[in-house]
Amino acid sequence: MKTIVALRLERQGFCPHVSEESFRELFRRMSPVAPPYWCCPGSPPELRCRTDFDSAASCFAARARREIVKGRFQAGNIAYILAEELPLFAALYQSGGGLSERERALRAVLEREGPMSVRMLKEFTGEPVKELTADLHRLQKRFLVFEDQADSEWDRCWYRMEEVFPELDRAKPPFEAALEEVLLRFVQLNVTAGVEAAVSFYHLPVRKVEAAFQRLLIEGKLTLCREEFILPRDVPLLEKEMEPPRCVFALNRNDFLVKANEYWLREVYRYPGREVLQYLLIDGEFGGVTVGKFRNGPFEIEDILLNLPPEEWKGRREEILKAVGLENPASVPRRYCGKPL
Repeated sequence: MKTIVALRLERQGFCPHVSEESFRELFRRMSPVAPPYWCCPGSPPELRCRTDFDSAASCFAARARREIVKGRFQAGNIAYILAEELPLFAALYQSGGGLSERERALRAVLEREGPMSVRMLKEFTGEPVKELTADLHRLQKRFLVFEDQADSEWDRCWYRMEEVFPELDRAKPPFEAALEEVLLRFVQLNVTAGVEAAVSFYHLPVRKVEAAFQRLLIEGKLTLCREEFILPRDVPLLEKEMEPPRCVFALNRNDFLVKANEYWLREVYRYPGREVLQYLLIDGEFGGVTVGKFRNGPFEIEDILLNLPPEEWKGRREEILKAVGLENPASVPRRYCGKPL
């Protein structure tokens, strides 16, 4: 188990951090990459805790160049992918069904007048902004419109998808092939992984994920290890003894590793009346949380709660406080394991 944890920390860019040259590949493997949880609208995605450079600034610049693009994935949530992988993720997430009369009219306006912001669309259609935004989001989930989030401004332009990515429909792989591709990435990043973790991250139907894993197993692209899936080439690595480095990271709720483990984290770390702000990754395993209140500004950190033996609380205190401080530079925790600071 320790070897798996050590390899996972390495592959996900925690220890050591990834270089600027390797960042793009890690972003690809972790896609779709959501912006940090509870951030300003228009904020770029980040791979926090995984670089020695500003990953938000890097993603902001890549977004402005349309190297990464915004879409609705994982149950319709906002996230980003590499532009060239739009066909892959459209194959996975494009919703079907016919268009409503309003949606068809909206598409017709964009075709006739060209790219427009919501404010401009309101002037042309007379429809309320709230209803226009809902229609655009439904069209976005169908991959029929493209939201050009080139910066962090709120008044951004919407395009017909074919105007920006004319080859999208022809380039889409079959759903089964697309799912197998992302599952192989998912297993590589996690070293070993199961159906629940994959469903937790990708928000795709359980039966389809199970079927894809079985196909990969039959094809020899995956094998089993302790009832989880693993790449065959990684099996010999587990014979080596690797000790995870001593490390602490405070991970926001949209972090790749958090979302992959959300199916059980929500059950274990449940505190009625208090919100979990971040999950604490301690030596490569989840071992605590910060709790408090989300604010449009510094979060209120009421307490740092640990799922560790009490005799370890004092010994890990300074490094845990440092990790929490790095994720919350403008917040001061009020308590540590229930005791005032």
